[in-house]
Amino acid sequence: MATTKAPAALKKSSSAIKRSRQGDIRHARNTSVLSRLKTDEKKLRAALVSSPDEVKALFESFISALDKAAKQGVIHKNAADRKKSRLNIRLAGGAAPVAAKKKTAVKKIAVKAKAKLKTLKKK
Repeated sequence: MATTKAPAALKKSSSAIKRSRQGDIRHARNTSVLSRLKTDEKKLRAALVSSPDEVKALFESFISALDKAAKQGVIHKNAADRKKSRLNIRLAGGAAPVAAKKKTAVKKIAVKAKAKLKTLKKK
């Protein structure tokens, strides 16, 4: 019969306690930064639609917040760059929404299907 020992997890070392405390502090900071980023992005997207005069200032503050978050390691650097790029394209008005692209593809398929039906009806 095997003997059982008390689990070692009951005794935490001081370094483990400190790491846990550090993780809690980082989690709180990261959550705060992410929440601010989401709020700023929502404000910027709303301003793109409604008030173009505010967009420049909101865009600059959002870019600054993204860069700071990437520098702190809250979000990945490439994720920040991707967001900046996509918003810059939207700001310039160069990109059509993805939904519009899908509609044109659907229209092309519908046109082909109608042409095929016409040829079948003629036979």
